[in-house]
Amino acid sequence: MIRHYKITLLSPLFYYTKTESGVASTTPFIGDLSLAYATNFALCKNNDITYQTKSKPNYEEIKNLGFLWTIARPIKVKRTPVYARYTSLISDGMVRRDIIELMGKALFKNYFHVQGIEVGSTFQASFIGNLNLPSKFTLRIGNGRDCLILLEEIENIEKDIWVNYYTITKILGKKMELKEGFAVEPVLAQYIIVKGLTEKDLEETFS
Repeated sequence: MIRHYKITLLSPLFYYTKTESGVASTTPFIGDLSLAYATNFALCKNNDITYQTKSKPNYEEIKNLGFLWTIARPIKVKRTPVYARYTSLISDGMVRRDIIELMGKALFKNYFHVQGIEVGSTFQASFIGNLNLPSKFTLRIGNGRDCLILLEEIENIEKDIWVNYYTITKILGKKMELKEGFAVEPVLAQYIIVKGLTEKDLEETFS
């Protein structure tokens, strides 16, 4: 069963995938793994399958969820301004002399620049599975689950479908033919985006 959703950011999205001109920036997509974990956390409550209680993820457990998401591809995206994110221990609290003295010996700056995706940006994603999702609901994703997204079911997709080659081949153990017309964009080790799929391609891939 395949259902399509429009996703709207209700708060800025940050998850830093690359460095551009000294800025840690967020590539405009929402990961299928992120959506899967967030959906499970909010709607399934399977505490055995959660990234929140582990030092590192075990993506093999995705197979036990019984559902999958495609990559949420951008439809209309705007970036946030560039912000300075402070890492100093006193950036949000009382000034302490001992910490200031330690900072003077530090090898690195106590801040870095970041840029995310702005509120109101929209994406589309497809859901594969038998979980009875609402036609309209919200999830929290991003760094520390600090971004709230609104998902609204739509009848037809607006643009091509993006999938995660890593999920399909490494987690699910399926073979995926990279047809003519597909484009591949490696973003992170666990996010190798394949672009240009139709709904028929999606059905064939997950059949």
